Amino acid sequence: MLRKKLMLTLGVLVAVLLGAAVTAAVLLQDVLNDMSHINDVAIYTTNTTSALSTRITFIEVELNELRLLRKTHLDNLIIETEALRTKVEALGEIYLMREEGREEYARLREALPGFLDEVGALATTQDPELSIAHADAALVASIAVRKEIAALVGIAQRHAGEEQQTVTRKFRRTLLGVLVVFVAVINIATLLLFRAAGMVLKPIDDLVEASRRLASQEFSHRVELQGNDEFDELGQAHNRLAAELQQMEARKLEALQQMGRTLSHELNNAMAIISLQVELAERTSGGRPGPRGAAHADPRYAGAYAHYGGRPDSNSAYCADRLPGRDADA
Repeated sequence: MLRKKLMLTLGVLVAVLLGAAVTAAVLLQDVLNDMSHINDVAIYTTNTTSALSTRITFIEVELNELRLLRKTHLDNLIIETEALRTKVEALGEIYLMREEGREEYARLREALPGFLDEVGALATTQDPELSIAHADAALVASIAVRKEIAALVGIAQRHAGEEQQTVTRKFRRTLLGVLVVFVAVINIATLLLFRAAGMVLKPIDDLVEASRRLASQEFSHRVELQGNDEFDELGQAHNRLAAELQQMEARKLEALQQMGRTLSHELNNAMAIISLQVELAERTSGGRPGPRGAAHADPRYAGAYAHYGGRPDSNSAYCADRLPGRDADA
């Protein structure tokens, strides 16, 4: 039974510790997932907006080259404009553009077609002056596109900073909660350990005290244990042993008392016989003082005679009354 109690206590302690550890791991994993998500979104948004800025810069350089009539090939310009269109559409898949950057992204989508139309017109125009006019218009439109891209970059950076602050606060709260949980677990573990120690140490102290009293011959002391376990069985065995020793002690005292009474009776009988022999010796001596009379006459033996045979008792008087010639002498 004691083993079951200890195993139950230790099982509860292990379960509490395991639950606290799992809870802390889940909370920390949630915070780490949030941090990873923020980093991924921030990195993707930053890379996409940076790529848009790079594309628009390259397109502006190409437009300036065409405007100055330094280049006549539009292949790189067309490729970059298509890449710009693709990046803008990919940027719309980010949840940030559907929430905080919704208006800026909408203005970017409105400004982009005009810019692309002016760039596309360059491919179909053969007149140099008209090409320059379309290039100027494309440069003007690129300014609006670049403005909206810069606004989206600012929104992305601000949103990343806010989410990082939110995750930092969440991490602090989580860490504080984990600390509180572990403090509570430590307290619970301490209480459980004290309870387990009490289940073992208190019965041991009671048994040790009972053994000391038993060694000092206090056979009336009994051990009182409440638990229904191995210590209770040991206490009951100790109580049975104490009861048996108490009974043996009582029987020994009774035997000693009976022996004392028997010895006293035998001594009285022996003294009566001695007194009778002394009486017989005096009567057969013809009136001369016998041993008894000599004991009366000699003061050196008066004390011994008075102690051993001189005091009359019921047995000696009884025997003396029945001596032959007692009545005649009287």
